[in-house]
Amino acid sequence: MSEIKHDTDAQEFYVETPEGRALLHYERDGNTLNFHHTFVPPPLRGKGLAEKIVSAGFEYAEKNNMKVISTCPYVARLVMKNSDWKKLVVME
Repeated sequence: MSEIKHDTDAQEFYVETPEGRALLHYERDGNTLNFHHTFVPPPLRGKGLAEKIVSAGFEYAEKNNMKVISTCPYVARLVMKNSDWKKLVVME
């Protein structure tokens, strides 16, 4: 798998693949990141790629003392399974 990259201008964490870009898109408001959209090209779905990208987003938030809002339903489901991420999540 390719390296997960972070584009602060486009506000996304992503991986370029031959099938297309897999990504986690967010909106930043001060010290809070709203993870609101994930996308994985159809041939790559179900292989854990989105979870790896979301994980990179949470690692970035934690490293930078930021909070996360998870309006993306997929991200919200992952948070329910990961107690380490719950401490970073705030409600809207």
